[in-house]
Amino acid sequence: MKTQIAAIEFGTSKIVTVIAQSGGMDRLDIIGSGTVPYDGYSDGDWNTPGQMIQRVRDSIAAAELEANSKIKEIYVGVPGEYIHVLTCESEVDLPEGSVDEAAINAVQDAAADKLNIAQSGGLVMHRSPSWFKVDGGKKTMTPGGRGSKLSAMTTFIIADPQFIEDVSEMLGRQNIAILGFLSSTLGECLLMLSLEERDRVSLLIDAGYLNTELSVVEGDAIVYHAILPRGGGHITADLATELRIPMRAAEQIKRNYVFNPDEFDTNSFSEVFDDSGRRMTFPRENVSKIVEASFDELADMIDMTVRNDVEPLLGKRSQVFLTGGGIALMRGAREALAARINRPVKVSTAKSSKLNSPVFSAALGLADLVFDSIESQGTQDERLTSRLKNLFGRS
Repeated sequence: MKTQIAAIEFGTSKIVTVIAQSGGMDRLDIIGSGTVPYDGYSDGDWNTPGQMIQRVRDSIAAAELEANSKIKEIYVGVPGEYIHVLTCESEVDLPEGSVDEAAINAVQDAAADKLNIAQSGGLVMHRSPSWFKVDGGKKTMTPGGRGSKLSAMTTFIIADPQFIEDVSEMLGRQNIAILGFLSSTLGECLLMLSLEERDRVSLLIDAGYLNTELSVVEGDAIVYHAILPRGGGHITADLATELRIPMRAAEQIKRNYVFNPDEFDTNSFSEVFDDSGRRMTFPRENVSKIVEASFDELADMIDMTVRNDVEPLLGKRSQVFLTGGGIALMRGAREALAARINRPVKVSTAKSSKLNSPVFSAALGLADLVFDSIESQGTQDERLTSRLKNLFGRS
């Protein structure tokens, strides 16, 4: 039987609502989507709060129209700007000498106590293990066997209360019930990176329009998270300012720009039209100075963060992935970034029949995380039913 869900994701330049089904051949069967541009957020605040209700309404209406389905309940993705990631290593004794579900919960509860999560003041959305070890042995995601001590690295993702309040009001005005708040960043990481890549510890760089997220992922957990206040939109803004052209035309030039051009592109021109339809032409030399200087600012910020904070967390087999709509679609940007951070970089996209572009990786990751949460809840319910049956001697 297919399960249908609706989810809404708030990017830095667009709001994306998806209606998806699971249970078919494709895990992410998107039957409806609505993408609406807006002015995003910065420093924890909406840039144009007065437009939010209408933009949310437009995004939801577009998804409903495509899916021919009315949204009455929805899951909300909390963007990286509004989350706090806390990580802690903990250890508990194994009185019975064996690792069971109770011990696994106990060691993660111990991490929560060490971090004083109960007093964090925000909504705890996720508790995710990075690894477990029995008696200091090898790291694993599926601990078992016998021993005297169980240790674990656990991550907690907490949502900012102001975001919860704002979105609850927006959707409440449309009589849409919120089924849960989930981290879009975690969903994106789990969808974009395979189990093997996460076991080796990987870095996912999501370069958006107004900011860039760096997430180091190990196991099922984000063990490091940072937001850099620069994205692809800053390249666009620099082009618009220096060339004195509209943002729309500047974005077109940015998207068509080629790093490390071949002989046919070296002497090329960028041609766009202004708002009145007048054609404007700019030599590549002029465009290149602006684009590459602006890109270098972002690359320098990423490189500094990687060297100072991320590098100690990565191993020899760790890989770096790039996604998001800010720079991932620019030809040669991946190679330019790889040269700057001195590590190979791969562009990661979701395996989905629709919206399979780096632009929509966070929205697809959110939808996939919703299905994971539903399945996980179903498994927990089955375990509870089984325990009750055993308790009362029923079969």
